[in-house]
Amino acid sequence: MKRITHLTAMVLLALGLQHGALVDSASVNCAAGELMSPQTASRLGLEEVWRRQMRVPAGAGSIVDQQIIVHEADPREYVEVVTKAAEGEQPTVMFRIPTDQVGPDGQPIGKEEAERLARREVRRLARRKLDLSITSSTVPRIKLYTAANNGTLECRDAETGTPIWMSQVGDPQLNFGRMGIDDEFVTITNGGNLVKIDATNGEPINSVRTTSMPLYGAIHAGDFSLVPTIRNGVEGYPLADTTRDPFMEIVSGLALEPPTKSPTSTKVAWATDRGFVYVMELSGEPSVLFRLNTDGIVSGRIAAADGDRFFFGSESGQVYGLRATRTGRVLWSQPYGEPFYKAPFLVNGMVLLPSAYGNLYAIDEKTGLGVWDQPIPNVDEIIGGFDQMLFVRLLSQSFAAIDLETGSVIEVDNTLKPVKLLVNRTTDRLYLVNAIGTVQCLRAIGADNPTIRRAVDTGDPEEAEEATEKPEAEAPKAAPADPFGAGGDPFGAGGADPFGAGGADPFGAGDAGGGEMADPFGAPAGGGNDPFGGDPFGN
Repeated sequence: MKRITHLTAMVLLALGLQHGALVDSASVNCAAGELMSPQTASRLGLEEVWRRQMRVPAGAGSIVDQQIIVHEADPREYVEVVTKAAEGEQPTVMFRIPTDQVGPDGQPIGKEEAERLARREVRRLARRKLDLSITSSTVPRIKLYTAANNGTLECRDAETGTPIWMSQVGDPQLNFGRMGIDDEFVTITNGGNLVKIDATNGEPINSVRTTSMPLYGAIHAGDFSLVPTIRNGVEGYPLADTTRDPFMEIVSGLALEPPTKSPTSTKVAWATDRGFVYVMELSGEPSVLFRLNTDGIVSGRIAAADGDRFFFGSESGQVYGLRATRTGRVLWSQPYGEPFYKAPFLVNGMVLLPSAYGNLYAIDEKTGLGVWDQPIPNVDEIIGGFDQMLFVRLLSQSFAAIDLETGSVIEVDNTLKPVKLLVNRTTDRLYLVNAIGTVQCLRAIGADNPTIRRAVDTGDPEEAEEATEKPEAEAPKAAPADPFGAGGDPFGAGGADPFGAGGADPFGAGDAGGGEMADPFGAPAGGGNDPFGGDPFGN
């Protein structure tokens, strides 16, 4: 049978979508060189978890936005059959089933049914004479959201690729922007409109007209969908409490990238084309906390970490670590001599940042100093990273894996050339997208449960040092004894005037008893004579 060409696959996909059908990835031979082969995955210690075709009208080129979102407020429970593990080792999961798996009646099976199925699996495995036990675990629900340029929004389980919902919103004749996503709502800009969707089922809720034209789309922070606009500022539209009024904040310059939200608060940060980085608080009454005048314009999107920390590089080669306190605290600022135009990637306590010249720097989150002996050359984009490995696209467009500890390239696959990037900053999964919109999910072999990657805040060293040096509060002490004797004048004259003349005028003239003070210029007091000896103009 002849191989199906890339063009043929595109035609089949278009025809399938026109007739309301989804072309399954198994029936279309995906374009070679854009998804990882089993051989490369095996060499890197990875395995393919799933491969699915996204519902997009014209391949990856029609994808407006893709995001991987961790919903920690909506965990998923699993019942697992595991082997007994030696001390210090993790048990092997032989069987796992989610309690919300849909049963024959179309309803979730529940924990009781999941445990029954697990016991059946234990009986099936009994002949292998394994020491098995049944446990349960909960992990945050992780979803993959995709927005297409025809208004198709799609939500999938990022761990299995299973579709959750799909919705059609907005006007396809207008441009769509980046999605804002939280546990309850999804918002997306469509021309000058902000469309709000229910995040649980994909049902459109409403659409509001923005005051100014949106630039990039929306992000969610606090109770607002925040939209950067062409009017040198941002606009905020309430999500849950629709009785609140929208707000507008004018700043100096246009936003160069969408704002970034702190993972531990409602603070957001973004940079403008006037050389400022703004930090805004969106809880309570939204307000700008401070702005930082940076050395060079910050063109790349800002990266955020626990503890309201933000990291970014500028076009002049300066890299910053910032803590978003009330007045703003620059944790460190280090020059690296090469322009930076891209967003940092945070992993294993490092800020990874490729320069405009293709040099990848690994910078310590705490100090801003380099971690590797030298940068890695020829790096174009970062795709993902976990388990001491970083996955990148080189300037040649080939795929490469880097050892995070040593800063050395451990694998280059010239046959794998990622085109459309789906950067995963949150979990230990690698996602690749090919030209027709097929997404491939890979993980470390045996890593059944996802690990949520967080840039943990270890505290501000300077603040910790100040706290340890600050003396504890003490009870008030009695006043010390007079070193010159009880009540004695330090100059040896009881209560006498320190100039040795009782209560006399310190200039030695006039009544010592408190009469009218003599004129210090020698004229009789009260005489009315000019102290300068008459009219200075001779009148």
